[in-house]
Amino acid sequence: MAFTYFVVGSGSIGRRHFANLKTMGKSAELLSWRRFGAQGITQKLASRTGNAAVIIATATDIRAELVAICAAHRAPMYIEKPLAFTRADFDKIYSINADLQKRSMVGFMLRYHPLTDFLVSFTGQRFFRLHLEIGHDVRQWRENWRFAESYAARAQGGGVLLDLCHEIDLIGLICPDLTLRDVTSIGHAAFPGVDIASTLSLVSDAGTTGTVSMDYLSPVLKRGGSLTGDAQNITFDFVTNTATVATAKGVQDHNFNTERNGMFEKIMQDFVTLAEDTGDITHDKVPRMDSVKTSCERIVDAWERRDFIGTRKVELQ
Repeated sequence: MAFTYFVVGSGSIGRRHFANLKTMGKSAELLSWRRFGAQGITQKLASRTGNAAVIIATATDIRAELVAICAAHRAPMYIEKPLAFTRADFDKIYSINADLQKRSMVGFMLRYHPLTDFLVSFTGQRFFRLHLEIGHDVRQWRENWRFAESYAARAQGGGVLLDLCHEIDLIGLICPDLTLRDVTSIGHAAFPGVDIASTLSLVSDAGTTGTVSMDYLSPVLKRGGSLTGDAQNITFDFVTNTATVATAKGVQDHNFNTERNGMFEKIMQDFVTLAEDTGDITHDKVPRMDSVKTSCERIVDAWERRDFIGTRKVELQ
């Protein structure tokens, strides 16, 4: 039976998913949350012909409501990251039917980067120190866009920790037994409760320490890190798509070819496969909702445990 894909959220990410679905030849409809709201989305799901799936690309603070609507109509969901930022919403979302979780996905599309595949291939190696970082001047992200008018500036659901949380998922892929120890954050006087820089500290019983640092301030895009172990040191860079592995025997450089929208296309293809139950998925680390619960919970814990240590004076209007 035919599927209709409802993309809820008409911002840049929603429009990208909508375009990719249309390119795939899928029946898709782009819906503005502001225009349709809960009642309108409910009516769309109730009146559709055939099966439906929903891509949730709204602000994080209204996702729990949308998930409940989709679950009531047994519609698989692709939910943009982060899934939630409060324990109440996290628990509510993960209370949906287990079978529906297995047909739904969270948008951790960095898992589809070939450099991520390379780094995760070292899972099980004895790293004792991991560091991941991402930062960029938020004012350079998009043309004709103002931080103060965006969801990123909201005390409830905004801030850099939620905005740039792919690395929180990635560090868990590389070292699954890490647990969160603390979070230090820098705020901004004009935006109370919004972190413009945050650093997570993580540890494991096996004697591993990890940090994830993210900021809205770096004048030049940075995205990479290092893994230090008993047998090798690895440095990597998602901007240049490169990695270097150094051992006692020498140094090896690795290069990875990728295109940003290609990752979006691959993750959406896997969601379509899950939703329609039509075959095998393309990726062994597909971020199926039931399998990324630990990452989603770590993001919730980190956001709720932010310790603001001061503010920076920088123009973010």
